[in-house]
Amino acid sequence: MPLFNYESSWIPNVLHCYGLRLGEMERDCLIVYSASMLIFERLLLSSDPYQVQVCKKCGLLGYYNHKLKTSYCSMCKNGENMAKMRLPYACKLLFQELQAMNVVPRLKLTEG
Repeated sequence: MPLFNYESSWIPNVLHCYGLRLGEMERDCLIVYSASMLIFERLLLSSDPYQVQVCKKCGLLGYYNHKLKTSYCSMCKNGENMAKMRLPYACKLLFQELQAMNVVPRLKLTEG
C-alpha cells in the first residue's frame, strides 16, 4: 500500500499508516482514570522505543560498542555497572540536549 494514496479517502490512510495521535489532554484523562498500561503502550511502545545503556553507579547514559559488544560509561570510565533500559527516543534526545547545556539528568535505577 503506497504511503499517500490519492485515489481513496485521506483519513483512512492516515489512521492506517500513522495511528492516532495522543495529545496532552488525552494523556491527562488517561492518567486520571489510572490507565497506566495504555499510557505505557501509547507513549513508549507505539511511538519510538529505544534501548539505552545506563550506568547504575552515576545514573548517566552510557554507550554500547557493537563491535566489541561491551557497554561503557564515560563518567565512570568503565563498563562494569551498566544496565539496559528502554525509553522513548525523544527522551534520550532530551537528556543529551540537557547535557549539552550543562544540565545533567541522572536516572536512579531500582530492581523491578
